[in-house]
Amino acid sequence: MTSRDKWFVMCYSMIICNKYRGRNVEFFQWDEKYSVSVPSVDRQHKVLVDYINKLQTEITRSDPDRMKIELVINGLVSYTNSHFKYEEMLFSMYAYPKPESTKHKEIHKRLFDDVAVYKQRFDNDDSTVGPELLAFLKRWLNDHILVEDMAYSGHMIARNVS
Repeated sequence: MTSRDKWFVMCYSMIICNKYRGRNVEFFQWDEKYSVSVPSVDRQHKVLVDYINKLQTEITRSDPDRMKIELVINGLVSYTNSHFKYEEMLFSMYAYPKPESTKHKEIHKRLFDDVAVYKQRFDNDDSTVGPELLAFLKRWLNDHILVEDMAYSGHMIARNVS
């Protein structure tokens, strides 16, 4: 993560806690701009958005429950891993060009490396990690879908992937 990213996450995490604490508002709202026009992938992306919203709900409770937060984080990591494997399977099945698929897989790996650092901080009872992780995940998923996933969208549409 670059220093610019770290600065953004730190500032944004402070805003999150103040803006969403105790409110019943979706933190990350699905919008059709996120659709890659591959229904199976869009469904999975919506689940990832739901996990981020669940994490936001748990983190911003007036009395956050550490075990519930950990369950959501673990579920999110597990589901993300399954989603990445699915995307990478599509790359293989539908002959997505090697340089692009290799780059995409590297981006997936970097996410897990970054999340592992946040998870370690959580495990060490770092009280600032929740909002920072939330801001990071929202920004990462937004950017990843709109840039990286949109890059393979046309390739998959042309092959009628559903």
